[in-house]
Amino acid sequence: MKTKLIFLVLLIVCFSCGTSNKPLSDAQKEKIQGEVKEVANKFIKGCEELNFDMVIEPLFDSPDFIYIGNGRTFSYKDVLGMNHVFDAILNQKITIMDEKYAVPDESTVIYTVNVKSIVNYKDGHSILADLELLQFIFKKIDGKWKVINYVDSYVEQTVKYKESSKELNQVELMKQVIGTWKGEFTNKDSFIIAEIKPFGNGGMEGNQKWFFKDKILFEQKFVSGYDKKSDKFIGSMVSNNNPEIFIFALWFTSKNIYERIPFEFIANPEQANSKGIYEFKSPDMFEVTFSAKDKPDRTYTWVRVK
Repeated sequence: MKTKLIFLVLLIVCFSCGTSNKPLSDAQKEKIQGEVKEVANKFIKGCEELNFDMVIEPLFDSPDFIYIGNGRTFSYKDVLGMNHVFDAILNQKITIMDEKYAVPDESTVIYTVNVKSIVNYKDGHSILADLELLQFIFKKIDGKWKVINYVDSYVEQTVKYKESSKELNQVELMKQVIGTWKGEFTNKDSFIIAEIKPFGNGGMEGNQKWFFKDKILFEQKFVSGYDKKSDKFIGSMVSNNNPEIFIFALWFTSKNIYERIPFEFIANPEQANSKGIYEFKSPDMFEVTFSAKDKPDRTYTWVRVK
């Protein structure tokens, strides 16, 4: 009797193994592909709508998750830290050119898709990827299709945003900065006085003094002019306490906001290692937020003195 029970158990195990390895029918594959396609479409829609929560929803929250972006590897935690990735983007469009599915079993799908994408940034430039390959490995976990591995490989180029606003007259808008301004910090003992005047045909010149308890710590002078080719202002700044010259580019992205970055990043502003965003809250007050890699953002308020 005992021998028969052992034989019966082995028979059941062998039958189960044979059943799990049974090839999926075309109908089963089609159903699975439809389920995965729905999840993948939601991911792409989230990218187009700049909805970060929608993008990360199908990603598997696990140490086993891996995202590879053009050769760089990221964990799930790393991806969560990219929640500000859409802040500088105005809009983007992703066009699916071709897609393929591999369904090795009922709980695994490898989804490969070729796309063409265009990302338009708020600063007026665009990134075009004519050739971009996305590959997702989906696993069905707790009844839901989750991405456990995601690879993004692309070749991109910077192009001019064709639909950028023609109403932004950089020279006219820059006239808003003319005047004498006081920059206020959290430490009330420290402040800056900046005087900005028009120079030449559309240019600006100025100087600013940094104070601590009414004592001048150091002084800076700068000049900038409009570059028609880039539709931006190019300028330079020197300081009496630093022999190095700072060359920068700045431009309005809306009627009351302009950005400033180091000149070396003018062709790829999104890669700038530092950035200043100036926002006019009124004709007599603006806020500036400075950001730099590996440093917390700093925001200061400037008020017009005259």
